[in-house]
Amino acid sequence: MIRANFTAELYTRFGRVGVSDTSVDYLGPLAINSAKHEGWLCTEAGLNLPNPILEFFPLRFHFQYVKEEPSRTYYFISGTDSVAYSGSRLEQSKNGWLGMYGTHLVGRVTDALNPANLLDNFSDKHLWKIETLQEWDGEVASARGIEFYLRDSQGHRVAQVAECAHSYLHAGDLDGEILKFQLHNIRLE
Repeated sequence: MIRANFTAELYTRFGRVGVSDTSVDYLGPLAINSAKHEGWLCTEAGLNLPNPILEFFPLRFHFQYVKEEPSRTYYFISGTDSVAYSGSRLEQSKNGWLGMYGTHLVGRVTDALNPANLLDNFSDKHLWKIETLQEWDGEVASARGIEFYLRDSQGHRVAQVAECAHSYLHAGDLDGEILKFQLHNIRLE
């Protein structure tokens, strides 16, 4: 894949990839329960909308190139282009669910004050691998149509998995549909 830093939107057959987010307009008693759904990666179709509490928030991702090995390119992936998710890191929970970490003002302050994060933010466990599924000429202009698997540091492919009436992105051993991704609106840095 691209051997440089870039930003792009991620797409699957289920639409654009983003996060579930609680509607700022909704302040009822169910909003507390809905917070457990905030910031988790999902697709437009996977969030099962309309929902009075949750909204789909599309993201643009920053891919920081790390290295390339045969059949895989490694990146650190973070959020960009929004106040809430700019600089947030794509990570996975202990159970394999993918989410954006270090989001919003509170998350950024908490991250900055946590000494463990200074050493941990760029560890190999936060690397993401892109495995292209077809030949590619290496030109950025033609990267848009190239399908790929996104893999975590353990090699698990990212899948869409149903959870609590919605489908979120997961990398691990849960049953779900393994996703083929594409990059759209690529901008080199």
